[in-house]
Amino acid sequence: MNPPVAWRSPSVWAVPAAALAAALLLALTGANRAAFSAINSWSHLTGPLPWAFVTVLGDTAVALALFTPFVLRRPALVWALALGALLAAAFVHGIKPLADLPRPPSVMAAGAITVIGPAYKAHSFPSGHTTTIFVAAALLWLHFPSPWIRAAALGTAVLVGLSRAVVGVHWPVDIAAGAAGGWCCAVAGTALACRFPAGTRAPVQAVLALAGSGCAVALLAGLKTGYPQALQLQYAVGAAALGALAVAVVERATGGVR
Repeated sequence: MNPPVAWRSPSVWAVPAAALAAALLLALTGANRAAFSAINSWSHLTGPLPWAFVTVLGDTAVALALFTPFVLRRPALVWALALGALLAAAFVHGIKPLADLPRPPSVMAAGAITVIGPAYKAHSFPSGHTTTIFVAAALLWLHFPSPWIRAAALGTAVLVGLSRAVVGVHWPVDIAAGAAGGWCCAVAGTALACRFPAGTRAPVQAVLALAGSGCAVALLAGLKTGYPQALQLQYAVGAAALGALAVAVVERATGGVR
């Protein structure tokens, strides 16, 4: 049960290495605040709406719902997602209270920052949304050989990560750390899934399907992501996830998926 790209391949580690290098550069040069201000100003050109749509893709419920249709088609991918997500949760929620770093709204003057959505003020490091989207991107990178899928996954993850500065709630160093951590958690989850493939069995996959379906239903029920501007997107994600899962179930029942 090996993904198309071996998790030991040096190419897999290029993304977290680049992210860590960026974090170190920002920290050592003192450019973190200036970089934040530059990125945060992007919404002045585009307006706030596009960034609300982009940033909500890093919400855990949205990410899990998007992977739900893979349960019957790619059980190894979903099992790796489950393990990677657990590692990512431990990474984010283990570090945040220990670091306890202030977010931009708590240290910058109101006129010097644009905030889209909730103005969170504490537990800045690392970025949870960025961690989540980079888990998803790395899993797609590892399990799909198509260069188009990989480019789209990585490009989307970078955009979602940057959106956390545009909406005003994370420093660039938080984003870089979340990118490195999320990618590494996905690689570790994939390695564990290959080592312990029991999660690809039907009973475990059924539980994972229920969990993903629950996320989709929550999105349709109006789960508060903090970005009501993107409510239409979360409705679309929830409906698409349930619809695609239903199609897969019917195909399996009729012999279309093996």
